[in-house]
Amino acid sequence: MQYYYLIAGLTEYPFDIEHAAAEGGGSSGSRVDVPQIKEQIMSELTAGDRRAVELLYTYYDIENIMGYVRGTKLPFNALGNLSRDGVALLADGKIEEGGSETLLPEELAERLERLAVPGTVRLALDRFAGRVEQTGEDEEGRRPLSADDLERELLESFYRICEAEGVCVCGGGRVPEYLRRWAGYDRTMRNIVAAYKARQLGWPEELKEGMIVESDGEVKEALLNGQAADFGMKDRFPYMDELLQVLETADFVERERKMDALRVRVADDLAEHDYFGIGRILNYLIRLNILYRWAALDKERGREDFRELVSALTDLDKGAE
Repeated sequence: MQYYYLIAGLTEYPFDIEHAAAEGGGSSGSRVDVPQIKEQIMSELTAGDRRAVELLYTYYDIENIMGYVRGTKLPFNALGNLSRDGVALLADGKIEEGGSETLLPEELAERLERLAVPGTVRLALDRFAGRVEQTGEDEEGRRPLSADDLERELLESFYRICEAEGVCVCGGGRVPEYLRRWAGYDRTMRNIVAAYKARQLGWPEELKEGMIVESDGEVKEALLNGQAADFGMKDRFPYMDELLQVLETADFVERERKMDALRVRVADDLAEHDYFGIGRILNYLIRLNILYRWAALDKERGREDFRELVSALTDLDKGAE
């Protein structure tokens, strides 16, 4: 499907992280309303392409789910598909309507089915909440999950669905090539950052393994125990040299800024020949998502609070504590 008029009419926003962070918390109205833009775009897409966009934003649902499960004080990310009530429903099987209400199994199943999340996400939450019977075959797939196991399972499930060629998304069309390639690069980039930090800090293997979201045993072994500077990932991730330069940046905020600039470069390169297709739309949204992250930081918080909030969201040093 080609979206000539939709793409031609999209407002172009300069990718300026510094400006986004400075303007984000003000009352000037300069902050880009990405959730609203996403909804407007989705209203113009085919059913299959809408599912692809929802799948892209499942990443933020996972962030919100883990914040709820762990009881963190991090702000709810409005980019996700799910509302706060939807997250609570997935995690606890309850709704908040003038108090906590437990639903009957049939009603719970019906409401969960309506949520815009892949079935594997629901299954992982069921295991975490102990809603899966511990009998029958595949006992390993039924055992309860810890919070750490849940996060790893949700992320692995997200990347597995995104990267699967020929797989349909949530009852819609097939996963677009752009999303498959973006997810593959995003997973690899995430894993390289984790492996680099683990090696830098001398983490034990159990902790390192918990940070790597990878189902390919050979790739995981290279990330865990590889001695090469690039972990043998250069053929898998052609932006390896640039990523290593980013990781060597001493200032944390500057490192994060460069990391997101690299993500945007990857996203742009993948959409280079998809001028009017769903790839260009996904590319547009990925750029806005990154700007939104920085704009969400209130300029009144100051540089130190800025560092603290971004660090809580992304800094792998937290895993070593």
